[in-house]
Amino acid sequence: FLHLFLAGIANMNEAADVFIAVHAGAGNHSKSNEHLYKTVCKLACQQAMALLKSRRSALEAVTAAVVVLENDECTNAGKGSNLTMQGTVECDASAMDGQSLFFGAVGALSGVVNPVTVACRLVEEQKLGPLPYGRVRPSILVGRGAQTYCSDSGLDVNANLISGTSVKTYLRYKRKCQRAESGVSLQKKQKLDTTETNRSLLLDGQQNLCKTVDDGVQDTVGAVCVDSDGNVAAATSSGGIWLKHSGRLGPAGVYGAGCWAQNQISESKPGVATVTSGCGEDLIQTLLAKTCSEAIRSTDDISQSLVKCFRHHFLGSEFLAAKEEKLGGVLILRTSKAASSKEVELSWIHSTSSLCLAYMAGNSKLPTVLMSRLDETCTPGKSFTMGGHMILL
Repeated sequence: FLHLFLAGIANMNEAADVFIAVHAGAGNHSKSNEHLYKTVCKLACQQAMALLKSRRSALEAVTAAVVVLENDECTNAGKGSNLTMQGTVECDASAMDGQSLFFGAVGALSGVVNPVTVACRLVEEQKLGPLPYGRVRPSILVGRGAQTYCSDSGLDVNANLISGTSVKTYLRYKRKCQRAESGVSLQKKQKLDTTETNRSLLLDGQQNLCKTVDDGVQDTVGAVCVDSDGNVAAATSSGGIWLKHSGRLGPAGVYGAGCWAQNQISESKPGVATVTSGCGEDLIQTLLAKTCSEAIRSTDDISQSLVKCFRHHFLGSEFLAAKEEKLGGVLILRTSKAASSKEVELSWIHSTSSLCLAYMAGNSKLPTVLMSRLDETCTPGKSFTMGGHMILL
């Protein structure tokens, strides 16, 4: 009886008005491996929820969730990330705290198992105020400088992040690129016939190569949450695109592109936390995380506003006019607190073939896990699908 009584007391101390949502990337998830993506999303939710229920901060929770995603080789983050043209791993990650509005990020970082923890550390250090003599604390660190910062902080910077699967995929894609480049060079050298037929064959080969590289790519992973104090946070991590140029900085390391978070400040300004995924350069040029957050923060109809924003500011963006296909996805949380209740609205939208996600409230026994897929009649990069759920905490 005493054991049950003590357990009841412990449960009473647990926070129930908390929420976490994660995603394993917008891309083209194979149906044969769907269970792997769903499993890691479920685990990430549960890990973060354990912290939230013990009244840990939103920033700690999203960081913990992304760590789980980074540690699983089925995602394109941390161990098992996509390789650069040189066959190395360079990761980007960021985190944003909705209460302080501080943002931290690392880019092109090698040898560190969990880049998101470094981004979180940068956020926490900014809260400490300026350095001696008024020096400003950094919010973004890249390349060798980021690695030095990690080493000085006591982190291992020599971890092997290359998986067997990533090596096999890298070699296959690199051979395809080399064959395509050889074909272009041969055409220039021999001044081959440039009739409409030959031009078409060459273009088809290049487009098929690009399509092959894109197929199966699961880009940036991320998490959004609200804690027991009503604070929101967002975090994201990515290994970047296949065969990228060394030093390339993706949206997970760019302010306003990969993640965004702002606390509720009034009834008309609810809290919002957003993470994005997809073609990095497109997300950067449209600052998609910040743009979508601002769109749904000032409206009563989240679904309509999100669709309008995604259609106009992403698929129809003037900054992406030269792109035939715009591949992207958004996971966005909006929270508002009244006198007696806390309301959370979760929405997702993507123009990629699929988006794997999971979410869990403090009063739920298990996470809800799903694979959102674009209708087979729709064209990725030109069409989109969306979904959402409202939760009372």
